Amino acid sequence: MFKSYRSRLFAIIFGVSVFVYLLSFVHIIKGIGNNIFTSILILLISVFIAMRESKYMSYPLEKLNECVKRITNGEYDYNIDIDVTEEFAELSKNFNKMSSKLKSNYEELKKESQELIKKNNELQDLYMELEASYEQMEAVTNELEASESRYRTLVDNMSDILWFTDKEYNVEFINNRSLKFLDYLPDEMIGKKIFEYIDDDDKKLMEDLMTGKINMSEIKFKKRDGSTILTETRVKLVKNSEDELLGIQGLSRDITDYCNAKKEILERNRQILAIGNVTQLLTKNLEPHDILYSIAEKISTILSSPLCTIRTVNESGKLELMVAAGELKDMPLLKELSLTSDENVKLLVSKEITILDANKFPADYVLLKRLKQLNVKNIISVPLISKDKAVGTLNILTTSRLANDISLLRSVADSVSIAIENANLYDNLRNWYLRAIDALAYAVEAKDRYTKGHSLRVSKYAAIIGESMGLPKDEIEKLKIAGILHDIGKIGISDKILTKPGKLTKEEYDKIKQHPSISRKILEPIGLSKDIIDGIEKHHERYDGKGYPFGLDDDNIPLIAAILCVADSFDAMTSDRSYRKGMPFDEAVNELLKYKGTQFNPRVVDSVISIYMRDRKKIERIKREIEIAN
Repeated sequence: MFKSYRSRLFAIIFGVSVFVYLLSFVHIIKGIGNNIFTSILILLISVFIAMRESKYMSYPLEKLNECVKRITNGEYDYNIDIDVTEEFAELSKNFNKMSSKLKSNYEELKKESQELIKKNNELQDLYMELEASYEQMEAVTNELEASESRYRTLVDNMSDILWFTDKEYNVEFINNRSLKFLDYLPDEMIGKKIFEYIDDDDKKLMEDLMTGKINMSEIKFKKRDGSTILTETRVKLVKNSEDELLGIQGLSRDITDYCNAKKEILERNRQILAIGNVTQLLTKNLEPHDILYSIAEKISTILSSPLCTIRTVNESGKLELMVAAGELKDMPLLKELSLTSDENVKLLVSKEITILDANKFPADYVLLKRLKQLNVKNIISVPLISKDKAVGTLNILTTSRLANDISLLRSVADSVSIAIENANLYDNLRNWYLRAIDALAYAVEAKDRYTKGHSLRVSKYAAIIGESMGLPKDEIEKLKIAGILHDIGKIGISDKILTKPGKLTKEEYDKIKQHPSISRKILEPIGLSKDIIDGIEKHHERYDGKGYPFGLDDDNIPLIAAILCVADSFDAMTSDRSYRKGMPFDEAVNELLKYKGTQFNPRVVDSVISIYMRDRKKIERIKREIEIAN
């Protein structure tokens, strides 16, 4: 109805005035009469008063309104001064204070806004830096993931079992080699005690490893099927900076094949030694009975047998006791034994090695009781064959079947038979012995297919060189034997070094240089000629003194060694290796000439040149025939 405060105020005042007029009008009608002029005058006065008062009263409000508008427009310095009444003066004062406060707040807010803008800009910059850092971190993360992938691939493809346990010995990690060697997936082993996969006999050793008492040992791991593999296990305790144990890291390498090969080599070496010992006895100028007793004593010692006997078939067809050796040799033994028809067929007709039950051994009560105390379970009877006829038996009492020694016993039995029946067959024995040596040399060469036939070629090259130099037959025979055995010491060198396809390290080459000395250790107990052993041990000496193992020079090097050196080098140069092809004979001969007087003995080189110029096909034929044979 009223659009402004001033209109409303005017209406109020005017209403009051009209009310007064009405009162006056009533009064006039009653008291004065019909005085219209007076009433109009009062009305005009009321209107004037109402207009004046309304303007007077609305003035402060208008000023306040104007001030509010200016402040709203940002004029915080604008002040009002309304003193029409004390109340309006107080209101003006408070309003000015409010204006000043608003200005102060505005300035502070403005300042804070600027600070916020600045900080916002800084945050924007920081955000950009963080975004760049995130991209960099993402790149690093990707690289780490790639590195982890490469590392895991490396770990999973390494040849050994890599594992890690916590300090309670629970498996936390194991690579995929667990599947190959143990038939367990890594996930099957993780979370379980490592000792669950260790053979009971080796758990104490494993405990010493895990507690740091030792850091390496041979440990047998159990496979899923209950069998075991032998490992070389190395362990490292993982600790933090405060020396607190965090876990145990282990690396287990399967050495089952290595140990089996080592045992086989040792077994072959033992057999060679045994054969050598028997051969020595056979070559001594002793009575047949003494030879037989010495052989029986040797066999008893080698096989740890408490009793070894040699019996011969007498005219009555019974086995007559010739000699007895071993711990029980003085026990009462039957002078003659009668075989059952089945045993007779096996031993003397079929000529088979027979294993008998010790409880069936024909002996008195005292001997049987002693055999039981010694846990003797078997008697191995080996027929002694001469000229395709059984002439006796070699009997060994043992605690086991000695399956690995059957071939040894057969060989010894053959030697004994020959010694008994025909001393003139010594040459045959010697040839058999050399065949056994050939077999051992072949075992060495079998480690590397590139050296197959090497020893035989060196033997033949050395023999024709000796013949060309006019050496006597016995010296040529020594050359043949030395040629076959010149690398026998490589049995003691690791396969990894012998078959390495590339240049050897200094440490590896130093190990290779030990093989001549190892050869002497192997061959000395056999009783070979000193000239043969010296030739084998010194065949890597150089004419200029720069060879090994003694650094000998000129004529201080035995002639057998000097010939072997040339023959060995010539075959090595003309034979294929894993890392190169063999060179033609012409080039090899030129190499001999090049190093004549430095590495090689000039006389020996001249002899090779003479053979090559005179009969080249002779050398080529040796290489070709051996290659065909192999």
